[in-house]
Amino acid sequence: MSARKRNDPFRRFKTRHRGVHFRLKKDGSRSYYFFADGTYVAVEGGEAEAVAAQAEARGKASRGEVMTRSKATFAVVAEEWLTSKRKIRAGTRKRYRGSLDNVLLPRFGKVKVGAVTVDHIAKLIRDLEKGGAAPSTIANHMKPLSGTLAFAVRRKLISNNPYDALVSDDRPARREKVEAHEWNDSEMAALIDAAERMTRQPEARADYSMLIRTALYTGLRQGELLGLTWADVDLQEGALHVRRQWLRDAGSGTPAYGPPKTQAGIRRVPLSADMVRRFKEWKLKSRYSGDDAPVFAGRDGRPLGHRNAARRGFEKARDLAGIEGEGVTFHSMRDAFASRMIARGVEPVTLAKVMGHENARITLDRYVHLYDRQRSDDRIREAMAQ
Repeated sequence: MSARKRNDPFRRFKTRHRGVHFRLKKDGSRSYYFFADGTYVAVEGGEAEAVAAQAEARGKASRGEVMTRSKATFAVVAEEWLTSKRKIRAGTRKRYRGSLDNVLLPRFGKVKVGAVTVDHIAKLIRDLEKGGAAPSTIANHMKPLSGTLAFAVRRKLISNNPYDALVSDDRPARREKVEAHEWNDSEMAALIDAAERMTRQPEARADYSMLIRTALYTGLRQGELLGLTWADVDLQEGALHVRRQWLRDAGSGTPAYGPPKTQAGIRRVPLSADMVRRFKEWKLKSRYSGDDAPVFAGRDGRPLGHRNAARRGFEKARDLAGIEGEGVTFHSMRDAFASRMIARGVEPVTLAKVMGHENARITLDRYVHLYDRQRSDDRIREAMAQ
């Protein structure tokens, strides 16, 4: 805690009163909290108000009364809710913070949490739509709103969550689902060839061919690929060990290493003999080949940037290869790997482990159409052979 920078918006600073803390906002002002009932409680006002609220809470506790804050504003409860979210990623916390500061607190901040109604929420959604906000953006703003209200229900500040009362017409419009691109072997080969041709161009600033090849033949997520170091590449065993990912924003406003998306993301991914050979060649030509060095490093020795990997690497190679479709994104190379494995008879349980899914149900839900097609094709071929 003491090692954190003073401008960290999530750091709590002690005051001269035990159990009373404050946080620094971006504008330099302070938000005060007191510790009670196992959690930090936000208060309106300054240090004096926090001390008074703490004394009141202690008095009620000594009399065996349940501490209630039915008069608490949405802003106070929202701060408590965000503080309670211990297991969310830094990027998610930052998005929640942005939704609160830019949308929700200006609208509901001074309103008592019990006075926020379903009609208020529906009007906010309509206003955001009129302002041109995308459905996905509105849906993201609704997460901290519904989360705050659910938190208020759990704390018995309100009896029910008004967000749950929204009817389908009130809720944000759903974004039309983009049909996933179904890759074939020739497209995968064309993409790699295009990346290699790009590398040979005089104006080429980086070689993205091995990154693209690895994505297609291991199914790693972008952050996992960029998070690989040479210590994770076991050329003797012929396997990659996914232990971390390179995050766009680790909470400090800059990219940094962080844990995989889920616990299942920590995994071992087998490599083909051809990929082992190519990794050996890649390591020999790399300027950075120490154990701690990124496998896919930029000129400065740090992992390649996410935007460069996607735009200058994948998207340029995709366009050069002539692979079209709205669903053809960097992440879709993960689907290309899955399609290839399914076509070659890899079972859902095995594929789930390799791809870092928490269970085979996730794999089946995403790729059930490919498994169904494989089974039906096998049955038809078997019937034809009889």
